[in-house]
Amino acid sequence: MRFLSVALIATLYCCKAAHVSSHQQITLQKIVESEIGANAIVERNNSSTFALASQSRGRSIEFIVIRLIDLKIVVKEKIQGSVTWDREMTIKVTTTPGVVKMNSRPEDNVRVVDLNNYVIQKK
Repeated sequence: MRFLSVALIATLYCCKAAHVSSHQQITLQKIVESEIGANAIVERNNSSTFALASQSRGRSIEFIVIRLIDLKIVVKEKIQGSVTWDREMTIKVTTTPGVVKMNSRPEDNVRVVDLNNYVIQKK
């Protein structure tokens, strides 16, 4: 009897988690569509704590980073260049310079956004 009770509770818990996840996905998609457009590409990090959504518009790219626990936009930018996941909690933003300076290096146009700054700490 205990086994059946545990199995029933586990089944209900799994079903609820799947429902929340699909609801979260729909809400995430609505946020992305309203902020940067319907054809945006959305990529989550491996731990599914943040999502990077980006959309190219001509020579520029518009992107947002969404914290998935509360579906809050933590970064929103429009640049000329590219944006990619660098590591689990960092995003690499590479800008294309309008004017190339004499002593410039490629790394002068690269910025790393550390998403650890946007993690909600549990109390």
